[in-house]
Parts: sequence; C-alpha cells; structure tokens
Amino acid sequence: MAKLSMICTKQNNGSYFALCPDVKGCFTQGDTYEQACENLLDLVSATIKEELSDDEKAFISQTKSVIFSEFEIAI
Repeated sequence: MAKLSMICTKQNNGSYFALCPDVKGCFTQGDTYEQACENLLDLVSATIKEELSDDEKAFISQTKSVIFSEFEIAI
C-alpha cells in the first residue's frame, strides 16, 4: 500500500480542482470537495491498475511525503 498526496483547490466558480502529484496526469474536478476527492481516488486507482509500469508503481510506493507551501505573487 502507498500513501499518495492530493492537492485540492476551490475555484472562483465554486467548484473544486483536485490533483495527485505522485501520479502523472491524475487531475479532476467536482462540484464539491467530497466529489473532487472521490473522483480523484477513482482516477488514481484506475491509472495505477491499468497504465503504470512496475517501475512506476515501485517509485510511488517509495514516496514518503510531499511538502506543500502557499505563496503569493503579484499578477
């Protein structure tokens, strides 16, 4: 079993965008936080089962933690 990271942000339109930085190309959205999380879990599970090589699966299982910080920039 592997621990994976999720980043979820609330968008200006009220929906949620979720991504898993540990698995390439795994991102989704939902109308609620819970829906975005569920959608991401389904997507990551399917991707790992069907599309990743054994080497990629081994890399994911070795992930220990992700450090996440917020910052501001002028736009």
